[in-house]
Amino acid sequence: NSINMKGNFSDDWLRCWAVAVNEENAGGNRVVTAPTNGAAGVIPAVIKYYKTYHKTPNDDGICKMLLTAGAMGMLYKRGASLSAAEVGCQGEIGVASSMASAALCEVMGGNVFQVTNAAEIAMEHSLGLTCDPVGGYVEIPCIERNAIGASKAVASARMALMGDGKNVVSLDNVIETMRQTGWDMQAKYKETSKGGLAQNVPSC
Repeated sequence: NSINMKGNFSDDWLRCWAVAVNEENAGGNRVVTAPTNGAAGVIPAVIKYYKTYHKTPNDDGICKMLLTAGAMGMLYKRGASLSAAEVGCQGEIGVASSMASAALCEVMGGNVFQVTNAAEIAMEHSLGLTCDPVGGYVEIPCIERNAIGASKAVASARMALMGDGKNVVSLDNVIETMRQTGWDMQAKYKETSKGGLAQNVPSC
């Protein structure tokens, strides 16, 4: 195992880092879209997790993570969408979690089959995620979703590493399913604040 857990606080710190990035976004400060501003906390949190808890973190590992995450992001961009306005939050937090999971699996020694399996697991369990920001702001539930997305990324990478990369559902399958699910999703669940939590949580 290439990750040193250092007690039971690694998951808490992971979520804290994700929240911190998205609080910066909510405050109008500078963040890096990864793949969007609303999902910008997932990949940085997982990179920080690698830097803090991997037994031998290094700059080469971070470069591999960024390249792997970028490659996964391009697959989603070409095969589906990165926009919550088109496919709901599965296209933002879902994609970010998938990208981060693949990246972490890569630096934890996963082979190409395990890496794509990690990406697939993270997205498979983000399918159908709606975009319903309360008050129209990228705060609730967006900030907490980054924390959960980061946790899902780590869990997915670790699950993929327990297997041999052979899986029933392929990454191509899940990307196409995400696209179809997004197209079928009602418009009120696509960044309009006209459905879901945006309508059921008082914003005053």
